[in-house]
Amino acid sequence: MRENYNSFNYWENVINEHKTIRGHMFMQKPPNEKSMYFHTLVFGNKNGINNIWGYCPNMRSLIGYFQYSFLQEAFYKWVHGKEKLVTNIPYLKVDKIATEGEKLEKISKEISANMKNDYEFLSRLWEMPDYKIEMELRKFIIDFNRRWMGNNKEFIYIKVFTTPEELGEFVISSTLITNTEKELENRIGMSIYEWRNICKLAVKDSFKGEIFRKVLLKKLSEVF
Repeated sequence: MRENYNSFNYWENVINEHKTIRGHMFMQKPPNEKSMYFHTLVFGNKNGINNIWGYCPNMRSLIGYFQYSFLQEAFYKWVHGKEKLVTNIPYLKVDKIATEGEKLEKISKEISANMKNDYEFLSRLWEMPDYKIEMELRKFIIDFNRRWMGNNKEFIYIKVFTTPEELGEFVISSTLITNTEKELENRIGMSIYEWRNICKLAVKDSFKGEIFRKVLLKKLSEVF
């Protein structure tokens, strides 16, 4: 079955069917050779941090996830999370979230325009071949992270990876900035050497792929 990832209704249905962290909606099975991987952070003073590691079946599902699910959740929290804990994300289009936020004077005209422009940029990627999508997406993410770096009260961040190995190395390098090797190994439940081996074989070996999947789901991702 060919999924219509470029569809507001498709993502509304997927989100309703999977009562889980949005970034984990496609992680019932280990990754495959077409999977695309990501790390996202959404932080707000009133809403804590969503630190999510995950993967989607392919490049176009990743674009759909960012456009129709991630931006919706992150921007809704940006608009409404300054004054209260957001426990439910209504399924609204980004345009409406931005317009209503500006109308209620919760965000500036510039912030509203940035939200709409980010959504529109992702919508233009659908007409491109996959190899060009990846190149343009990486450029977009650099600008996106600069735009939404925020401050110590709120920020949004995205990073993408093309292989489990690339993700695995980033887990190591980013964690060791503030933690010791032993602390990282305790967190993931294995040595760094074993972790690298798991990432190297996650796509080829279903057993190791399942371990990789569980580490992302249960040991690296955090919501608090």
